[in-house]
Amino acid sequence: MPKENNECSPDSLLAGATASDKEYKVGPGRPPKEYQFKPGVSGNPKGAKRKAPPIALDLKVALERALDKPVQLKQGERQQTVSMAVAGIEQLVAQYAKGDRYARRDLVTLADKLGVDLMAGHTKAIENALAPSNQAILLAYLDRQFDTVRQRPPVLAPAELLDDDTYDQKGS
Repeated sequence: MPKENNECSPDSLLAGATASDKEYKVGPGRPPKEYQFKPGVSGNPKGAKRKAPPIALDLKVALERALDKPVQLKQGERQQTVSMAVAGIEQLVAQYAKGDRYARRDLVTLADKLGVDLMAGHTKAIENALAPSNQAILLAYLDRQFDTVRQRPPVLAPAELLDDDTYDQKGS
């Protein structure tokens, strides 16, 4: 015979439980109500740690300032005031002219980034620097190379490797 007094039932153990609390089941991914995050309160009360400001911007500004600093250059007996950037480029070009391979690499890279054509106006000087006999030797070499490519006989495949899928004239 069932008891009419529900004081001993499991539902009565939840003091002040509402209808929705009775339906809530605790399990994996469903923590008890008292341990759940409260609305409007952060789940991480200490908060995320602040990130350090990026150093790249500071370095960029420092580099720009250093490149803009004026410097005195002596050319013969006169002095010129130019920026460090201009002085650096002049030094790079001077090292390039002396034959420094690293300066050549850096100058070619810089010229490519800036869109400077290093050979502009120098092609005539190169052509004039070649003696007529050297030009004749180079032209003969190029002709021989072109002739070997042009006169090469075509490579024919053996009959057994030719395509058999072609249809007869009879339509079969």
